[in-house]
Amino acid sequence: MNTRRVILIVLFFIMMLSTGAAFFTEYITPDAVEAATYTWGSEGSTVREIQTKLKQWGYYNGTVDGKYGYQTWLAVRKFQEKNGIKVDGIAGPATLSKIGINTEGGSTASNTVYSWGARGETVREIQRRLKNWGYYDGSVDGVYGYGTWAAVKKFQQKNGLKADGVTGTSTLQALGIATGSTQGSDSRNVYLLAAAIYGESRGEPYTGQVAVGAVILNRVRHSSFPNTIAGVIYQPGAFDAVKDGQINLTPNETAYKAARDALNGWDPTGGCIYYWNPATATSKWVWSRPIITQIGKHVFAK
Repeated sequence: MNTRRVILIVLFFIMMLSTGAAFFTEYITPDAVEAATYTWGSEGSTVREIQTKLKQWGYYNGTVDGKYGYQTWLAVRKFQEKNGIKVDGIAGPATLSKIGINTEGGSTASNTVYSWGARGETVREIQRRLKNWGYYDGSVDGVYGYGTWAAVKKFQQKNGLKADGVTGTSTLQALGIATGSTQGSDSRNVYLLAAAIYGESRGEPYTGQVAVGAVILNRVRHSSFPNTIAGVIYQPGAFDAVKDGQINLTPNETAYKAARDALNGWDPTGGCIYYWNPATATSKWVWSRPIITQIGKHVFAK
């Protein structure tokens, strides 16, 4: 093969790659942006959690190293095949949800994007702000659908941002939503509080679930208890859900909503720092606390 032919072949492949990249950039959809959350080359704690769960369930036999390579991709495909999810080896929102990984708390990277199909507290905050400012007239439900996409696009057009309906770093900053470690810390607190609410009070009236979250937050502010949400929840002997492992269950949307309402200041208990179920409580001391109210099966006291 002569030199001229080699040069022509190289140029041909360069042109094909350039054309393909341009095509992909032009026609990529918001769904594809969101769906390509974790795939080949991804690294971090969420990838490690994917590997851990898939290994426990027999889909993955590689090293739990937080690196999304061939074996992780193959294991995700097997899991998707078994669970009726689109089989592409990409751990997007549907796959993460089925695995039981919270997609909102999982990513704290500054280049996180939210688009069609995204769900969670950050999406709810996007909707809430756009609704307050007149861009969005749908439900604040934490589901990124057409209405949210159209509202984001209007906001972007008004604020000189690339109008693609995708909420990336620049749009999040313009909305005033933290995108770095602060957002990650907030998401972790929401998840942990929701997990405690779900473990301690699922099946209770919604107000009662908010009340449980409020008690935890009241303890954070009280001098007799640890001053962090994690510290309060994991204080030895404080909550049955920690003792019996129910804290590790995946919270549902109701628990998330209750956690957010509690964090936003709703306290149905009026400042209580204790609660218990009179039918199952074994502590005699707790009955010395003045009971303020009863919601569902729980009484709340100071």
